[in-house]
Amino acid sequence: MVDKLEVFRQWFLDGGGRLGEHVELRKDSNHNAHLRVAEGYGLKPGSCIVSCPHALTLSDFNARDAMNSPLNDICFAAFEDANAVSSVSLLRFFLIEQLHLGTMSFWWPYIDILPDPFSEYSFDTPLYYSEDDLKWIHGTSLEHSTRKIEGLWRDDYAQGLQALRQEVKDRYPWNLYKWAASVISTRSFPGSALTPNTRYTSKSSPDRSPVLLPGLDLLNHNPTAKVTWQWTEEACCIATDVALASGDEIFNNYAPKSNEELILGYGFGLFRNSSDHCNLALGAMAVARIQTILNRRRQDATVSGLPQQNDSSTLESTERTSRDPSLTGVGWVRLNHYVHDSVETDLTRSVCLFSPKFLGQASLAFSNAREGLSGILTDDVDFATTPVSRNKLHTMSAITMTLQKQCIDIVTKNAKLPAWPKNERQVYAARYRRGQLLILRTVIQSIIANLRQLVGLDPSLPRNRCIVCLEHILKAGPKEFLQDFRAAMHAGLGTRNPQRIKRQNSVEAVFTLWLCGLWLWTLPGLSSEREVVARPELPTMTANWMAFVRATYGEESVIGRQWTGIAACEESNSLTGLCHHIVKAAVAKHPKSLYNCPEVNTHRLLWCLRVVREESFMCPDLEGDVEDENDELMLFLESGSNHAASTT
Repeated sequence: MVDKLEVFRQWFLDGGGRLGEHVELRKDSNHNAHLRVAEGYGLKPGSCIVSCPHALTLSDFNARDAMNSPLNDICFAAFEDANAVSSVSLLRFFLIEQLHLGTMSFWWPYIDILPDPFSEYSFDTPLYYSEDDLKWIHGTSLEHSTRKIEGLWRDDYAQGLQALRQEVKDRYPWNLYKWAASVISTRSFPGSALTPNTRYTSKSSPDRSPVLLPGLDLLNHNPTAKVTWQWTEEACCIATDVALASGDEIFNNYAPKSNEELILGYGFGLFRNSSDHCNLALGAMAVARIQTILNRRRQDATVSGLPQQNDSSTLESTERTSRDPSLTGVGWVRLNHYVHDSVETDLTRSVCLFSPKFLGQASLAFSNAREGLSGILTDDVDFATTPVSRNKLHTMSAITMTLQKQCIDIVTKNAKLPAWPKNERQVYAARYRRGQLLILRTVIQSIIANLRQLVGLDPSLPRNRCIVCLEHILKAGPKEFLQDFRAAMHAGLGTRNPQRIKRQNSVEAVFTLWLCGLWLWTLPGLSSEREVVARPELPTMTANWMAFVRATYGEESVIGRQWTGIAACEESNSLTGLCHHIVKAAVAKHPKSLYNCPEVNTHRLLWCLRVVREESFMCPDLEGDVEDENDELMLFLESGSNHAASTT
């Protein structure tokens, strides 16, 4: 029986490839090829492991060369125009063609040791998972990524089919295209990894298409491996940076990768992977908002951080005149102190690390009109060191709730899994799944501990009085104002109990009427049916906030002018309708109510509602389990004095 690995070795050496001295080509128990140090020998630092000449490499350039070749035995005539498909798709079709050529292909000894193109077990990547295997990634980011990759590959395949000559289309079925795409995904190197003087990174290949490097792709991944790439105009070599002992398997280092990246790209996951992380995404609408904000800043001249007074357009209606390709809204979070199967208990230090610029981009995405136009927020903010602000609290809360949803999705699907994985694919998927839950729960616990301190739930710290929740507005304030406000809520809602108000989904309406009451309380020359009484002053922080709100959102302000003429949506009309009902009931029961005045109209209620929505944030449940979703509306009392210092 022909030894395929030996045939490959001879082809590789005859073609100018080189195995380092004392480096052997071996098979493991699963018949997978790899490289080892020969028994009885060792490798010194700087020793060459394997070298592949450019003449043996396989890339889209080979396909282009073959299309122009007059030699029928190497001619690749599937496409009339090589530019009809992407470089990577062209390479996939070319690889299928070489498979069909069999021993007539120059690369056949290499192709013959690749995974079987006709087996359902060709690869251990998720696109080859069975239905039972797929259950182990249900509810995870990997499930979404798998569908996305398959969708992209199918789109490329469909585009390629359209460009193929009609008479050859049957030679390129989807199963072979998936095989070729998987070979390239699991074994190729980016052209940018080679010398910039080679054609793989030339201007004619702007997408830096992948390159198959026979011999070099036999090195498996180890994140602790220390190797150096060396290249000349003729060849590419990998050398070891450290001494290797007799019999050691020789590894490459694919760079730090999470288990999701490893499973999706290569079909395996690492135990105790210090580079493991959870993927995060802001979504298309959030990315569009960030781009709008950045474009607006570039376009508009500003006065004190706000647009000139003759600018009456809203932030959301700004024309998107340019797009930043680096602005993806995609990131990750990982643990700083990764301990497998345990949760970091020292939450006084930062236990999580977010990908660069993700928190800054998130803060822009979750900014209100005031914050977005101010120019204070940037996409490279050091979020850990910034003071507390509405934007910081909103961003932390929104990220926490996103992580909670991811955690719940995984836990919910766990109930439908078998007790134990039954094959290696499922073992890797279970390892990934377990790691995701560890990261998610630890990060959620860490952020919630931080939020508890910021909002004043830590009994060892004083409450931050800039942060106001439903319980606070129903219990704190001048006695006369509080009595009037609480009486109005009881008359209109039948209760002033915070928990009952929450169950009625009336929290936003109560905040709106609270702000309306404060506006009335501080309005000079109020026209009312009630007798004139001397009003106690509001607490300093509340009074400062009201002054800030009037200056920022009043009709004479820039943002106030932007709101002029904006029609209320159906939801806003429903809420203002509830507010009118509460006011009507309050006035009927208490004719001397603060709310019994003509200034309490739909326009004013909409104004108050919009201020509440702009200056509030939804805070996750800080008292229950990390997977609870009992979110709560809170206001942050920003003021002119603390805004510049505390807005992140």
